[in-house]
Amino acid sequence: MVRVGLTHNENHHLHDPLLNGYPSPENPSRLDRILRYLSERRYLDDGGCYLFRSEPATIEDILRVHTEEYVASVTASIQQSRKNLGKDTYLCEGSFDVLLQSIGAVLRAGEVVANGSCDHSFALVRPPGHHSGKCTSGGFCIFNNSAILVHFLRHAFGIKKVAILNIDAHASDGTYGIFSADPEVLCISVHQDPLKVYPYTGFIKDIGVRPALGLSINMEMPPRSGNREYGILFEDIIEKVMRKFDPEIIIVECGFDAYHKESLSELDLTVDGYYDMINLLASQWKVVCLLEGGYHEDIGLLSAVVLEGLMGRRTIKDGIDQVDLLASRHINTRKEFQEKLSKLKLILNPYWDLNKPALCHTK
Repeated sequence: MVRVGLTHNENHHLHDPLLNGYPSPENPSRLDRILRYLSERRYLDDGGCYLFRSEPATIEDILRVHTEEYVASVTASIQQSRKNLGKDTYLCEGSFDVLLQSIGAVLRAGEVVANGSCDHSFALVRPPGHHSGKCTSGGFCIFNNSAILVHFLRHAFGIKKVAILNIDAHASDGTYGIFSADPEVLCISVHQDPLKVYPYTGFIKDIGVRPALGLSINMEMPPRSGNREYGILFEDIIEKVMRKFDPEIIIVECGFDAYHKESLSELDLTVDGYYDMINLLASQWKVVCLLEGGYHEDIGLLSAVVLEGLMGRRTIKDGIDQVDLLASRHINTRKEFQEKLSKLKLILNPYWDLNKPALCHTK
């Protein structure tokens, strides 16, 4: 039986915009909704999913990625009455303790996979991290969870080749900036066309820098792209590249804001799309999922879908009529997608020879 580990930061309520007197989509209700959904449906009682306690991360863990000056600026900002790192990234008095515990949960999720206790894992943590760079914050993100996990896996387990796949609706600009020159990390970000969407970076032309050219892959998904477009992308590019790179572990920056009900993006993934992506990866590689964005009412449902994708056991059915969903979108969506896919293939082919079949991978 496949074993899936689950971790979360229990003190996340201390990071709450209402403590500063204003609302934000990134708030404690997100994780509360997920944990309540999983508890009510007894996902931890079915013999395949196991909850692991975690210890807070250390400053040393954070400093493997972020600069001392940046960490000091975060702690200094917490002491200020303004308590924010920018217009969309807030802090509270308890935020640093929350960050240490959330990163600790991320590291524990990586640890249980790396040491063989579990086949896969899912860290249900907030705040998110993929917009954070070595010395920058943004998009609700303060520290970069996936980057800190990569360096932890290297330090603690000697793991070298790691792939990071972002499926959040917004480009993984922080992660790209950290690893764009690292030849042992494959960074793939699948996100809504950033021309008019935050963070306004992550274009197809951005493929990293020497000595890691071609190891950063950005796909601009046209508005209203859905399950079929994501499926084609995975089949034509992502699965082939993963097989050729052959990572020891895949970290999924698991954002749920590419979902058709999300108000902060214009993508149309449904239950089937999320299950198929995660299950395809989990059937071939060790996978560690990290919660990123997603600000709608079905975030608990989709977290359960990801767990089922990791376990390879499907019980949740997709209640969306795909015909109606397709009929509601712009007629040019598929055409724009195919044009962007062709452009991406052309740029990547010198590095990955996508026309040559890759060997099938088994764990």
